[in-house]
Amino acid sequence: MSRFLQILPNAFLLLVCGLWSGIAVSADAIPGEEFCDTTVSAIVFEGNRVTRPQTLLREIDQRPNTRCSIDQIVDSIQAIMDLGLFKTVVADLAMVDSSLQLRFTVKEKLFFLLIPRISRTSDGELRGGVQMRFDNFLGRLHQMRITSERRKEDDGDGPGGFVHRLNYDIPRFLGSRYGMGVELGSDRRQVNLAVDGNELGFAQSETQTVGIVFSRWHSQFRGVQGIRTFFGARFSQRSLELRSGSAGPYRGGDDVSVIFGVENKQLHQDSYRRRGTVVGARLSVANRDVGSDFEYTRADFYAESYIPLENGIRNLNLQARIGISDGAAFGEHSYSIGGGEKMRGLQPASVTGDMLALLNVEYLHAWFNYPQWRWVVFADIGNVYKRENTELAKVRLRGGVGLRRKLMSLSNTDIRLDLAWDPSRQRIQTYVSSSLTF
Repeated sequence: MSRFLQILPNAFLLLVCGLWSGIAVSADAIPGEEFCDTTVSAIVFEGNRVTRPQTLLREIDQRPNTRCSIDQIVDSIQAIMDLGLFKTVVADLAMVDSSLQLRFTVKEKLFFLLIPRISRTSDGELRGGVQMRFDNFLGRLHQMRITSERRKEDDGDGPGGFVHRLNYDIPRFLGSRYGMGVELGSDRRQVNLAVDGNELGFAQSETQTVGIVFSRWHSQFRGVQGIRTFFGARFSQRSLELRSGSAGPYRGGDDVSVIFGVENKQLHQDSYRRRGTVVGARLSVANRDVGSDFEYTRADFYAESYIPLENGIRNLNLQARIGISDGAAFGEHSYSIGGGEKMRGLQPASVTGDMLALLNVEYLHAWFNYPQWRWVVFADIGNVYKRENTELAKVRLRGGVGLRRKLMSLSNTDIRLDLAWDPSRQRIQTYVSSSLTF
């Protein structure tokens, strides 16, 4: 077994343990903290034009009609900042009608974003369309994404089609422990059918997808932080019309899978960087008992760690993924690597398999006078393996440099530029995105 596969589980366990999630961050003094020797009678919010007060109240540690605690107030400020929806959050204490009032004053970012999507990927796929994104729909932290694109390969001369997506996530129903996510999708594309780089044929593919996931948070009052368990189901129906050649292992049908999982999120958002950990596991099962034409079991484990470093705004960000499956729907493989989200410097989906081992490492450093700009050095290490041909000693390594621009007026938005060297094609691959790698 290669040294990488020996190291990766250990790195994953270190991330799971969350060794760096409790790094202390200094806090400014709270105006009026000299009054913090009695019970907080009222908590009010100012500046929240869209966000509902009860939504913010759910996130904070300091509760009304409980003993005032400066530590809990400081933690509450951080908890509101962790939502990624506010430019600034400040708190102050004051005596109002002989009762102690705690006030949080926030400055909201723009939650709604309509993005024209006109781009060319590093692999020559032309994309044109639009995405509508709402990070705080109804003022309740609901997230909605609507995407509609036309895609065409080989700089517009290759196969193409249309991709439509709707994702809606409700982290908590009306302050309860329960949440829900919904996924709707429709694809109509022309595809080149290939196995291990050998082209088999050409087909028209149409896929409709419906998914729903229910979640339960372990804590009643910790908002969108902490432990949650989730379960749900996903249905995909695909028709495959062969136009030329052979379909090989590929075919249409109904894919019905049941999903179970658990996640522990201890992630904190500072003005220009993140710190903390996210650890989770997900199990997907499909068989004929639930109406699926395909049978498989897939287990995925993931961990992310964001480590703030001293001497300036510097971070070491790590992500580890391990996955194993005994099959997949539609004659495909469960895993692939390549592209700007998994392994930069490698063509998307150019390597497929049934097992995945991947480690992404990024070192970020901000310019001191312009902390919203950060330069990055990164390395992506790993591979996917097939059950019938498991070459564990074969590990792929790609690396490069990048640039990040934090858009302070928009919620959860960073402009990302990455340059990675592709040794197989002897050229630099460029990746541009409005979201971070992880």
